[in-house]
Amino acid sequence: MCNTFSKLAVGSAEKRAFVENACRESTASPQPKSKRQEESSSSSLCLIDDFVKRLQQLNLAYDAATARLTELASLNDNKKKKLHLVLDLDHTLIHSTLVSDFSIKEKYLLEEDDSRLDLWRCNEYMIKLRPFVHEFLLEAKKLDILFTMHVYTMGSSSYVKMVLMWIDPDKVYFRNRVITREASPYYKTLHLVKADKRRVVIVDDTIDVWPYHQRNLLQITRYKYFRDAGTMSESYAEAKKDESRRKGSLAYVLKFLKHVHKRFEEELDCKDLRPLIPAPCTQCCF
Repeated sequence: MCNTFSKLAVGSAEKRAFVENACRESTASPQPKSKRQEESSSSSLCLIDDFVKRLQQLNLAYDAATARLTELASLNDNKKKKLHLVLDLDHTLIHSTLVSDFSIKEKYLLEEDDSRLDLWRCNEYMIKLRPFVHEFLLEAKKLDILFTMHVYTMGSSSYVKMVLMWIDPDKVYFRNRVITREASPYYKTLHLVKADKRRVVIVDDTIDVWPYHQRNLLQITRYKYFRDAGTMSESYAEAKKDESRRKGSLAYVLKFLKHVHKRFEEELDCKDLRPLIPAPCTQCCF
């Protein structure tokens, strides 16, 4: 089809010359014409006008088809270079605990869950958002032209559904890209993530659950707001303080993701982001 359009476009110069010549002949010194000759001349001009209109329509169709092919090629290139962000939930984006496990110094939270936006009680659980979570997800979403976000957790599907109803109620960030322990009960693997493994960044607080894809892992500091059983140190909740919002772990992870996004946007030959991630044995937790 493209060759046909090209030939029409190239041949249009000859057709225009033909039309101009016909016009010159029609405006030449008038000669006495019979009525039949006048009717024939008028009919010829109508045919020429019709031909010109059809040629213009074909040229417009060709331009539209070319623009669409260019657009599809661009979309295809972006799809090939699509990056994927796989996020853990517990101790990465949130910390949850059973209300029955509250220490004496944490029981004041039972009076605050209705007034705080970062604290949510659901049945027997109390869930705390990590500082900067909403900003992190919103900024990552802005990079969605190159990033697709997934949740991968060892939590049960019912628990994860409950948490995501709070974090992502309209499925703006993760849609249905959620993997739980029902699908992956023993360890985590990118074989369950529909993505090119070379273009996946994993953000998780635990290395051991990713035995086969640690080169994709960006380890984040374990977020602990409530007191964990068996620990002697004071929790954030007990101390009535929290992780830094602007200088905390998620803020640093977002900075790294923006760097990766920029590299892939600028370098057309960049196909593998894993060399950009520090090896697990040398990296410090963000």
